[in-house]
Amino acid sequence: MSDVAEAIKGEVLPAVTEPGTDIVAAVAKEPGIVLLDRVKFNAWYEKLRAEAPTDVDISTTKGRDALRSFAARVRSEKAAIDKERLRLTADWRDMVSQANDAGKEIREQLDALAEEVRRPLTEWEEAEKARAAEVERIIAGFRSARFVEMGEASDAIRDRGTSVHETVIDPAMFGDRTDEAEREKKETVEHLFAALKAAEKAEADRAELDRLQREAADRAAAEEAARLEKEAENRRIEEERRAEEQRLAAEKAEQERIAAAQKEAEHRARREAEEAAQRQRDEERRQHEAALAAEREAREKAEREAQAERDRIAAEEAERQRAAKAEADAKAKREADQAHRTAVKTKAKEALITCGADEETAKKIVMAIIAGEVPNVRIEF
Repeated sequence: MSDVAEAIKGEVLPAVTEPGTDIVAAVAKEPGIVLLDRVKFNAWYEKLRAEAPTDVDISTTKGRDALRSFAARVRSEKAAIDKERLRLTADWRDMVSQANDAGKEIREQLDALAEEVRRPLTEWEEAEKARAAEVERIIAGFRSARFVEMGEASDAIRDRGTSVHETVIDPAMFGDRTDEAEREKKETVEHLFAALKAAEKAEADRAELDRLQREAADRAAAEEAARLEKEAENRRIEEERRAEEQRLAAEKAEQERIAAAQKEAEHRARREAEEAAQRQRDEERRQHEAALAAEREAREKAEREAQAERDRIAAEEAERQRAAKAEADAKAKREADQAHRTAVKTKAKEALITCGADEETAKKIVMAIIAGEVPNVRIEF
């Protein structure tokens, strides 16, 4: 059982029952004594159970009333204990709520007091932390400033060295790291000074090399210009020689072309005469074949027209025969259907007559059924 439950138990439960006291009577007076004491509950339960009527005659009213009365008593005891349980539970909840509210208020007040008392120390610790971080940043900056990239300009090295050199090492700020900061600063300035001298020498060497390379390039350009000029003159002379050779070759080719053209003209004239004669012969043969084809086409057309007329006559005859057959079949079907319907109506009429109706009445009844004038009655054909 928790401390709170023990405290509540001490507040709300009655005093312990004295030895010899009737436990049933005690529970009837204070039902709460059995809620948190299992020993008392067991004693009360066994006592109550022992008082239960057992030797009763269930067949008698007295016996049934005895059982009914004891069961009602047990339920009444249960209701009293449950009511006390609800009251105790409500009291406990109120006390827990009060304790929680008070505890929260006390906790907040004590936290605020601790924070207020410690605030000067906290502010000093934060300032000290910021000072130490700034000292570390400056010393780390000295170390990182020593790194010089290959080919880095002397101006950049000089600016970085000047910045490090002008950085003030205040003992009040650096404290026990003052000597370390001075040493790192001195080593960085010396390192950057040496790097600056090396960079300046390298830049001077590169400048001299650039000058020599420019002079060599100028000489090479002049020599290349002279060479190109000479090559251009040689190309001009060669082009003039080739032009003269081409002119002579063109004259010779023109003479050969004229002779070949004359010869080709003679050959073409003979060829055109032969082709004209051949075209004349071909045209005569074509006209003869066309006449024969036209005559053959006329015969075939006449035969197709005659066959078409024969097919048309045969189709008309076949259609006439089909229509005649269809008409005959339809007529026969109508006559058979009419005969069937007449037979059905006759049988229905005869059946009505056998039931006592005269022929005229039976006939009217049949016609009324066929016309649908008699509900729920129809004739199947």
